[in-house]
Amino acid sequence: MPRGFWLGVGIGLLLVAAAGAVKIALDARAESLPVYMTVPDWPFTDQEGRTFWLGQTRGKVVVLGMIYTHCPDVCPLITARMRELQEQVAAEGLSDQVFFVTITFDPERDTPEVLRRYAQARKVDFTNWAFLTGDPSTIRHLTEALGIYTERVYVINGTPAATPGASAGAATYFINHTDRLFLVDRQGRVRALLPGSRTELPEAMEKIRRLVRERPASSVPLPMDVALRSSF
Repeated sequence: MPRGFWLGVGIGLLLVAAAGAVKIALDARAESLPVYMTVPDWPFTDQEGRTFWLGQTRGKVVVLGMIYTHCPDVCPLITARMRELQEQVAAEGLSDQVFFVTITFDPERDTPEVLRRYAQARKVDFTNWAFLTGDPSTIRHLTEALGIYTERVYVINGTPAATPGASAGAATYFINHTDRLFLVDRQGRVRALLPGSRTELPEAMEKIRRLVRERPASSVPLPMDVALRSSF
């Protein structure tokens, strides 16, 4: 065969290999979920009264939700959705790779004991789920970092009020808040926003499986990454 023939064959094989590599890279990129932000590694207190740093969950996919136990509206539904996800994760043998975190909006009333009883009443499995309370300023900063809206509404003699007024001791309050769940990857980055109490189990599980399949040293681009550094 002429030398030019074999040279042409070699170049052709190189082009085919390059095209294959590009396709694999594009497929991987198309499958990747976006990166919204990095969850700060701040300290909280779990349902047993132990210090719990959010960084403890690095290396696992995390389903993160925020609630308060006096909520008469969506918080019980958010917890129910998370429990359904926990059961499905267990059914698929992923319990050692997925962790669940619930953080209260209301640390003044939601002590570790209150959170533990709230979770037990809903038959939560604490093996891979922590209920967290903590310093009010830390929780406020976390809600701001996650982009969660909160508004405390006082109720005095059955009437809503912006402040507790002079009858603070007798006033109660509710907290209006965003209804949302967050899926966090093994590196502590928020990768999906789910509609909280309205989360569809199949959609959420599909995203959880994708995050579980990702390698720890992911090369996902970070166009929206807003890394937050701990100030503690």
